[in-house]
Order: sequence, then C-alpha cells, then structure tokens
Amino acid sequence: RYWWTAGRSQTAPISSLDGAMPNGDRSIDLVVLTHLDSDHSRGLLDVLDTYEVGAALSGAGSPDSVMYAQWQAGLARSDVEVVSVHRGYSLDLGSGVSAEVLNPGSGSSGVSPNNEALVLRVSYGAISFLLTADIEAEAEAVLAARGSGIQSTVLKVGHHGSKTSSTAGFLDAVDPAAAVISVGESNSFGHPNTEVVERLLRQTGLNNLYRTDRDGQVEFITDGQELWVNTER
Repeated sequence: RYWWTAGRSQTAPISSLDGAMPNGDRSIDLVVLTHLDSDHSRGLLDVLDTYEVGAALSGAGSPDSVMYAQWQAGLARSDVEVVSVHRGYSLDLGSGVSAEVLNPGSGSSGVSPNNEALVLRVSYGAISFLLTADIEAEAEAVLAARGSGIQSTVLKVGHHGSKTSSTAGFLDAVDPAAAVISVGESNSFGHPNTEVVERLLRQTGLNNLYRTDRDGQVEFITDGQELWVNTER
C-alpha cells in the first residue's frame, strides 16, 4: 500500500494514518525521515511506537540536532533498521512504483540542514511526485540544473511555502500540474509567503494549488495514469 498525505502539523502522521490504514493493519513497510527538524521528525517517533515499521529511510542527520538522540532512541526502542541514502539511490517499491533520491549529495557539504534534507521523486506510470522537504534556493538550483530529471506531476512545496524556497527557475524545471503547501493554520512564521503563492498560482492555476491550512488534510490518489485529490474540507 502506497499512501501520501500532506498533514497540517507534526502530530498529523498518527491521526492521518489511523484514518487511512485498513482496520487491524498496524504494519508499515517504510517511513522516510527527511531531516531532524522537530516539525518533520517528532511525529515519526509516534509512528515508530504505534506501528510495526519495516525500515526507516533517512538522509543527512547531524548528531548536534536536538532531535538526534530522540530519533536514535526511537529506532532502538522499536528495533527498526535505518538506511542512510544520498543522491543517486533508487528504490523499487513494487507494483510499478519507484522512488529516486535527489538530495542530499554524498557526504556533508557544509550547507544548512534544510538544504541537506532528503528529497524524493516518486513515480508510478505517468504520474510523479516531488517531495522537497525544507530545501531552499541553494539546493533547488542544484536540482534545477538537472533539467527534465525533476519534472513532476505534483510538487510538495518546499519549506512550507517559505520565501527561501520555490524559486522561479525551480518551478520552471519541475513544471508541476498541481502543488500542495503543508502549512499550519495561523502559524507564527507567516507561511506561506505571498510571492511564493503567486508564483505557484501562475504555474498551477487556482484549482490545482492546495494548502493544508485551508483545505485540511490533502490526499493524492493515482492509478498511474490519472490523478485524484481528496481534501478534508
């Protein structure tokens, strides 16, 4: 079962999974830790404790992060194997679904933790999803240089719609038909940035830009040829 939803907060994984998983199914083959910022990692600790997780995929993770010890303890407590990956790593998820790791590069580059976050391009047939975590303009420029290698049907907008991300050149390279901003309601950061929203609207149009602060949970479903989107409200 392959499932992706954009939730509204770091507590979203459990409530979202409970609503989507079949009754009695408490197993998850793979979870992905993009980076150790608490809004991306804390909710996964509950997933590790609540479900039987087969393995965890992670990118660069600094031992200096405040979440590092908690993440390592959660993995040990649940006896979950962690696989560290970097650009060029690919996964065959079965049934025609594949994932390619686009970021981070191999070895630490000294850039900000956001720009070393794990970025995946997941594809099934003609439909693809670019999951950008919190990458900013610097990492976007590296990915955009690959040209058609990052074109995707759906873009998970980087860094909650922050002004640091979603540059014009990057959006041109991805050329998404739809985009979703995972952002909390009335957040203190002022996300999403107005200029970023305007760029996204020019790319996707009003009806294909989703925001979790307005739409609630957003679920994408595909058969590899068509794409359907369900929103909570």
